Amino acid sequence: ENTKEPRFILTVPNRGYQFIALVREIGTEDKILDEEILTDSQNKGVEQTKTENRKPQIAKAAWLVVPLVLFLVCGVYWLYPNTKPVTVREVKSIAVLPFEDLSNEQQMEKYLGVSLADALVNKFGGLKQITVRPTRAVLKYAESRADASVIGRELQVDAVLDGRIQRVGERIRLSVQLVRTSDNTTIWTENFDDNFSNFFALQDSISRQVVQSLAVQLDETERQKFNQHGTENAEAYQEYLRGRYFWNKRTAENLQKAIIHFEQSTLQDPNYALGFTGLADCYQLLAEYGAATPREAFPKAKAAALKALAIDDQLAEAHTALAYTQAFYDWDWAGAEQSFKRAIELNPNYATAHQWYAEYLVVMGRFDEARTHYERALQIEPVSPIILTSLADLYDVRGDNEKEIEQSNKVIEIDPNFAYGYFYLGLGYEQKGMYPEAVNALAKTMTLFGEPPECAEEVKQAFAQNGIKGFWQKRLEQIETRPHLKNFQVYFKALVQIRLGDKEGTLESLNQAFQRRDRGITSAKYEPRLEPLHQDPRFQDLLRRMKL
Repeated sequence: ENTKEPRFILTVPNRGYQFIALVREIGTEDKILDEEILTDSQNKGVEQTKTENRKPQIAKAAWLVVPLVLFLVCGVYWLYPNTKPVTVREVKSIAVLPFEDLSNEQQMEKYLGVSLADALVNKFGGLKQITVRPTRAVLKYAESRADASVIGRELQVDAVLDGRIQRVGERIRLSVQLVRTSDNTTIWTENFDDNFSNFFALQDSISRQVVQSLAVQLDETERQKFNQHGTENAEAYQEYLRGRYFWNKRTAENLQKAIIHFEQSTLQDPNYALGFTGLADCYQLLAEYGAATPREAFPKAKAAALKALAIDDQLAEAHTALAYTQAFYDWDWAGAEQSFKRAIELNPNYATAHQWYAEYLVVMGRFDEARTHYERALQIEPVSPIILTSLADLYDVRGDNEKEIEQSNKVIEIDPNFAYGYFYLGLGYEQKGMYPEAVNALAKTMTLFGEPPECAEEVKQAFAQNGIKGFWQKRLEQIETRPHLKNFQVYFKALVQIRLGDKEGTLESLNQAFQRRDRGITSAKYEPRLEPLHQDPRFQDLLRRMKL
C-alpha cells in the first residue's frame, strides 16, 4: 500500500483509518465475470477452461475479503453507534478552515491555504440553504490545527470543511474532508490531484462535491452564480488570492500590500470584477486605519466599486462597497439605502452587508431596524468581534451602558487583542462614572492600535494626578502634537474637547471633520456626548449640511 496514494486504507489525522476501496457483492461479480468470459469463449473457443480455473480463486478471495469488511463495518458501528446519513436538514451552517499548506514552496505560497478557503467561502456564500462563516471568522485558526469539530463548535456551525495542500512544482494535491461537528463524523472526504494551472477545476470539484454530499438543491440563479469564476486567467486569480490573504490581516501595512496584488489582478484581467471589489474594500479601510485621509481613499474606493458593478452588477460585495461610500463619504443617504438593500437581496447571507446597513440605520436614527440587522449579521457570523463591537456602539448611542459593557466583554473573551472591544468597554465605564476602569480600558485600546507604549503610560499618570479631566487633557495634547496621530479623525478630537467643556473648540473641530469628510462625523446627530450642543444653531446647521 502506498500511503501517499492509498487504494484501500486512508489515514485520517487525529481520527484513525478509513476503508476506501470499492466494495461489490461477490455473487454479482462472479456472475458478471462468468458472462463476460463465456462471451469471449464463444468468440475464441479458448476461455472456458480459464473460467473454471479462476472461480476457486474468486471464492478464496471472497473468504479473505468478507471478514475484513465485516470487521471494519463492525468497528465503525462500535466507534460511532449513532452515525446516520447526513442531510441538508441537519447541516445548515458550515465553516471553511484555512487549508494547511504542507508544500515545499510554503514560504512562497503561504497565502494559498487562507485564500483557497476564502474562494470556497465565496462559492458557498450565495447558497440560500446553507450559511457559511466568513473568512475573517476563521483566520485565527490558520496557525492552529485543532480538532475540526472543536473549532466548529466554537464557530457554532453544523459542519467544518478542512483540508491540506501539497504542491510540488506545478502539481498540486488537495486532501479535503467535511466533518459533522456534533459527533466528529466525516461526512465526506476526497483527494484531488491536478496541475496548479487547473486550480479553477479543483475548486469547482471540491465545492460541487460538498454540495452533493449535503443534498443541496440549487435553483437556476444559484447554479449560474455557483459555476462562475469571475476570470479564466490563472495569473489574475492567483494575484486576487494573494490580495485577499493580505487584506484579511487588517493592518495598514498589509492593506497596502493587498492593493498591489489586486491592481496586478485587474491588470492581468481588466474584466475581473472581484479584483476591483478587492480594491474598493482596501481603500475604504485605509481611511479607517489612518493610512490615508478620507478624501484620498474614498474616491478610489467608489471608482473601484463602480468598475466592478459595470462588469458584474450581481456582486453583493460590490453593491455593499458602493453603499458604504455613498453613506459615509458622499452622504447620499437614499442612494446608500438602495445599494444596501440590493446587496442583501443578492446575498442574504453576506454578514458585512447587514452590519454596514445597521450602522447606516443608526445614523438615520432607525434603531429598532438597526438592531434587527445586527442580529441577522450575528446569526451569520456569531463570533465576529467587529460586528459585536458595532452592536456595542448601538448600546452606547442609546445610553444602555450596562449592555455596552456586557457586549464589550464578550468581544474581549473572543479576542483578547481586539482594540475596539476595550474602546467600547472604556466608553461604557466612563458613562457610568467608573473612571479607573475606563482609563485602563482606553489605555489598552491605544496600545492595541499600535501607539507607542509611553502614550498609554502618560494618560494613566495624568489620570492619577488630575482625575478624568487630566486624562482627557493629556490625550488632547497627544492628538495635537504626536506625528503618529497625524491622520487621527478630527471628529474624535471634538469628542475629547466636549468632555473638557470646550464648546467653541468642539464646534471648530466638527467643522474641520465636515471638511475632511471624516467617517465619524456622520454619527454626530445621536452622539450622547455632543448633547450640550444640540440646541446650538451652528450644530443644527452642521446637520443640515450633512442632510441629517
